[in-house]
Amino acid sequence: ASGPSLLYREPSLAVRVIREEFSSDYRGIVIDDRELFEEVSQYIGDFNPEFLDRVEFHDTQAEGLSLFEKQHVHEQIHKALDIKVWLPSGGSLVIEHTEALTVIDVNTGKNIGKTSLEETVFNNNLEAADEIARQLRLRDIGGIIVIDFIDMDIRENRRKVLERFKDALSRDKTRTQVFEISELGLVEMTRKRIGEGLLTNFADTCPNCEGRGIMVDHSMLD
Repeated sequence: ASGPSLLYREPSLAVRVIREEFSSDYRGIVIDDRELFEEVSQYIGDFNPEFLDRVEFHDTQAEGLSLFEKQHVHEQIHKALDIKVWLPSGGSLVIEHTEALTVIDVNTGKNIGKTSLEETVFNNNLEAADEIARQLRLRDIGGIIVIDFIDMDIRENRRKVLERFKDALSRDKTRTQVFEISELGLVEMTRKRIGEGLLTNFADTCPNCEGRGIMVDHSMLD
């Protein structure tokens, strides 16, 4: 009998990510490493040949710019690490992490325009529902998450916001569970923790404040 031999080897990390995530929803894949480009092209050609024309090689030397510079990746990473996220209407999200959970606070813009306050808040919450679902995927936030939507007086509006949020989450491949919105506008949810999250991967605890976000004025204690 012949000796033992390898039956299957998992592909590289890049190919595994493409295997799990790449679909017709993506415009393309851009790679700046020639060897990896050939590997990915081979994989796409074998399993998804209809997407082969979406695999592009970025020649850094010819372009005069790195791939990250050309695609403004550094700028997008910085935005994804910011505590505040702006909404189209001028409202914002404030995303804060604690040891136990992640808290997302929804705020309106200063100008409510000609519409009623309830309508403004409702539309702001709809925008927030879409953006929160996107930020959870983008930042890879997992564990317990509490969302403080802006208070709405009309019960039907609260129901519509929750349905909008659940619909936005339906595109997330990571398992989520969302509970009913409370009278105070709070939504509790869980999202399966897959990795360390964007913040952990790209940031360290501040050595001065030890992650508290404040500096004690010791002169006031003397």
